[in-house]
Amino acid sequence: MKSNRAQQLIDKYEAILRSRSVTAVEPPFTVLRGAAVFVLFTIREEQAKVVLMRRPRERGSHRGEWAFPGGGRESDDGRLQQTAFRETEEELGIPKDAISYWGGLEPVQTVGTKFEVWPFTGWLDPSAQIIPSEAEVEEVAEFPVETFTLMTKRRSIHLRRDGLVRDLQAYAHDGMVVWGATARILSQIFDSPESTGGEATGELPEVVGH
Repeated sequence: MKSNRAQQLIDKYEAILRSRSVTAVEPPFTVLRGAAVFVLFTIREEQAKVVLMRRPRERGSHRGEWAFPGGGRESDDGRLQQTAFRETEEELGIPKDAISYWGGLEPVQTVGTKFEVWPFTGWLDPSAQIIPSEAEVEEVAEFPVETFTLMTKRRSIHLRRDGLVRDLQAYAHDGMVVWGATARILSQIFDSPESTGGEATGELPEVVGH
């Protein structure tokens, strides 16, 4: 049974994201590698949550990092939205008909791999079964929405690369840390007048990533 609080949060962010929806002007292959991800909201255990997955720690460009389901555009995809649906089914076994599409966000660029990542948002039917791909997904976690709205859940981390140090925003929940391009996508949703919290606390060790 859905709690009133959880449903209110889902309704709130659905309205926000539908109103902000961005129509993707797809990047040409010759400029940047185009990619797409799905930010999926759902309700589990009477809580509003966001679905994230951890990339395998032993292989890949973003080893061990928390990410949204998604990946590079293929020639058969047509539009980037189709890429997001295809990759979500390939990585998490979630069919298109289990997702209610809300809209798109502004793209972000990964620093290391130089992908231009277009985020799409939507509602995941809570009855949908998630079946992670063993080759592409180490684990799946559903983060409470409050992870991204409460400033007490935010952290400042240091990215050291090529002799430079950058301070980056991150989110922490039960020992799991979300940062990089994924955190920048989340900030588009939750760093707004509609999302409020307290003061940021804590600092994490230096890490290297995208």
